[in-house]
Amino acid sequence: MNSDNGAFTSPRDSRTRGQKLGERVAREIVDVIVSNQMTSGTRLPIESVLQEQLGVGKNTLREALRILEAWGVVEIRRGRNGGPTVRNPRPEDLREALTVQLLFASATLDDVIEARCCVEPQSAMLAAERMTNKEMSKLRDSVQRMRDQADDQAAFLEENQFFHWQIAASTGNVVMQAFLDTLKSVLDGTSRGVQYKPARRLAVADAHECIVEAIAARDPHRARREMEAHLREAGRFWQKSGELSGRPVPWGF
Repeated sequence: MNSDNGAFTSPRDSRTRGQKLGERVAREIVDVIVSNQMTSGTRLPIESVLQEQLGVGKNTLREALRILEAWGVVEIRRGRNGGPTVRNPRPEDLREALTVQLLFASATLDDVIEARCCVEPQSAMLAAERMTNKEMSKLRDSVQRMRDQADDQAAFLEENQFFHWQIAASTGNVVMQAFLDTLKSVLDGTSRGVQYKPARRLAVADAHECIVEAIAARDPHRARREMEAHLREAGRFWQKSGELSGRPVPWGF
């Protein structure tokens, strides 16, 4: 079997020289999953079948599956109907790897805030050029729900998450979307105890509305300015409310 017909073959391609065999096997399996557009929940062949198809031993295959599990590509289910199952990687998977790198680099939460202020305004620029009318309507509805539920912290956080996700998604750039989702999962303020009072939630709704109006006007530069102003104000609020300034990026943020 090979990636052209949905099967697995021994990963002896010269392009992978220098890699450990377990990683080469893992990459071969990823190629097949992606090439054949296998959806989350699709079961892969059992270990004995995979070993035969790939021409590798049990230990090498299990090493490959552990790598794939760490990458968030498969889930190893236990029990009678268990085995490797396809799983779509999520932003939180990348968050863990990114957090480790930030820890070793002695990065602070100020660094993360600054990174968001550099990247996310660019997503607003692209959204102003590419967002559809249907997506625009969803953003407007989100702002209104945020206003209507200003007394509900959980609802506010959900709408805030959706608003920024929708703008990133509207860029049509999957790399930017994945990076922004990860950055936001590393830092949104709430996981360090930052609380939003109703008046603050309404202020955020006002900022979101300004961003929406700039995008609706198809004014990318205005959209960028509005998003940057919103994020810098949010950063100041997080630093003041949660005393985040200068703190290192923590585990489990």
